[in-house]
Amino acid sequence: MRYAPILCAAGLLLVAATASATPCGKLNADQKKIARGVMKKTYPYDCCDEALTSCLKQKKVCKLAKRLRDDICRRVARNQAPKAIKDALDRRARSMSAVGKKAKISLEGMAPAGEAGAPVTVVVYACARCPFCAKAVPRLYRQIHAGGLKGRAKLYFKAFPIRGHKGSAAGGMAFMAAQKLGQFWPYTLKLYKEFDSFSGDKLPVWAAATGMEAGAFAAALKDKSLRKALVEAKKEGLRNGVKATPTLFLNGRKYHGDLDPETLLDVIDEEADRVGGKQFCDKQPKRFF
Repeated sequence: MRYAPILCAAGLLLVAATASATPCGKLNADQKKIARGVMKKTYPYDCCDEALTSCLKQKKVCKLAKRLRDDICRRVARNQAPKAIKDALDRRARSMSAVGKKAKISLEGMAPAGEAGAPVTVVVYACARCPFCAKAVPRLYRQIHAGGLKGRAKLYFKAFPIRGHKGSAAGGMAFMAAQKLGQFWPYTLKLYKEFDSFSGDKLPVWAAATGMEAGAFAAALKDKSLRKALVEAKKEGLRNGVKATPTLFLNGRKYHGDLDPETLLDVIDEEADRVGGKQFCDKQPKRFF
């Protein structure tokens, strides 16, 4: 069947820069067969109790059904095996199902990126010397500050030094100092931008470059109360099951799913729709197969 444009505007413009908003339309015949088989065995964790293929045919289509369909097609296009796709969808379901206790995360005195009234609170536990954090945190910041998630999510950062990462403690203290001096996000983005040239000597240089006074920054690095706060941030993360970085929480729920840009941005957008009660498409999406 010839590809037809999707009519369900579920905030999917946010992934347009990294993937087609209509990933199923790009599959070849063999890939479509695989995707179809996965969809027949996939049951959405919300909004519809039938198999995904049946959910997509209903008069009132759940946005989640469309999201899962597109997620499956993206994974098939990347040549993921059906078992790997099922496992990824199970992790997504575990992350997004609104059940169980929420994590206890202290955000007192912290400055979020994004609009204060945004419906989704994203908390990331991250290490200054984590290469994955150096990519994921700035990417999330850009999307929340001025991208597709603007007005839909706000981002908080919790320092979580990893013992095996050289310089992680010093970087963690630099985060805390920048927070105290009111330049947390400019400094954090600068530190991650200069990730490959990290050294303790450069921490005050980057502080000056982001508007902090050298003496105040140096004093903050030696502040025992900030060191105690850094230790408490890590203890909090450990209590919440953080074992590696980056680890994210969406409205208090630990995120177990994939961290690739398409999936992560999609699930945050999904959470915004869920909180806002906008779980159904305005019109029925046209079929791809």
